[in-house]
Amino acid sequence: MSILFHCTFPNEKEWLIEIKKKFKSEAIYTIKDKPNYKSIEYAIIWNLPNKYLVKLKNLKIIFSLGAGVDHILNLSSYAKTPIIRLKDPSMAKRMANHVLSQILNYQLKLTFFQKAQIKKQWLTERETSLNENMQVGILGVGFLGMLVGKYLKNLGYKIVGFKSSRLQIKKPFPIYTKDNLNEFIEGSDIIVNILPSTKKTYDFINSEFLKKMKKKSLLINVGRGSTINEKHLIQHLKSNKDFFASLDVFKKEPLDKSNLLWKIPNLTITPHIASLTVIGSAV
Repeated sequence: MSILFHCTFPNEKEWLIEIKKKFKSEAIYTIKDKPNYKSIEYAIIWNLPNKYLVKLKNLKIIFSLGAGVDHILNLSSYAKTPIIRLKDPSMAKRMANHVLSQILNYQLKLTFFQKAQIKKQWLTERETSLNENMQVGILGVGFLGMLVGKYLKNLGYKIVGFKSSRLQIKKPFPIYTKDNLNEFIEGSDIIVNILPSTKKTYDFINSEFLKKMKKKSLLINVGRGSTINEKHLIQHLKSNKDFFASLDVFKKEPLDKSNLLWKIPNLTITPHIASLTVIGSAV
């Protein structure tokens, strides 16, 4: 069995070491090895350039090194080779922790105190909501969305979910579909976007979506950058000072220094770190 490994992670060497340990008896190659691409049957990849995919004429399966698969689907040479998505519980735990951190930052109004500290200001108390009085909407109830929702539910938050198609499994919390999307949006104090990147989800969160959200609410995006119309979000944040957003993913990464998102005071930016892959469990 011949395997091609490729990724663009900073810890690429650690990944390769773990994969070679797991598949001791198999031939594992990287692009640097200049392998016979026609002999490669399996690919374990993240951001493989199209010029190499086109050479893999006898590829049987592609394994994605992350939860997303758009880095494969968007390649012009992709020819419907079966894709195995990574569904790692450790990854979901990291995402749940990140989402909770952003919720608490908003819920406890910590940003106000952080800014006051810089100015050496002693602020008066701020009224904060209890968990059970806040409804969190999980936009995209797939593998990660379901686990994040369950995690937050166990902490006492009121959880609702949205999925374009009906779930065939037992629902741990109410799930809305496209027929009642407005009810999902309007009833949520916080919306956590974990939608995948598809043609149907491109700019899913736009001005119309944002206008339906509560004036004092929080939008968290840990899904895909393509799902948010960034121009519409910037305008909404500028027009609604009590509306907050936390973005971990963007249409173009790294985020350009000239991007107007950097200058928005009611926005938190993190550099795509909400759900880092745990090498050992993932392999």
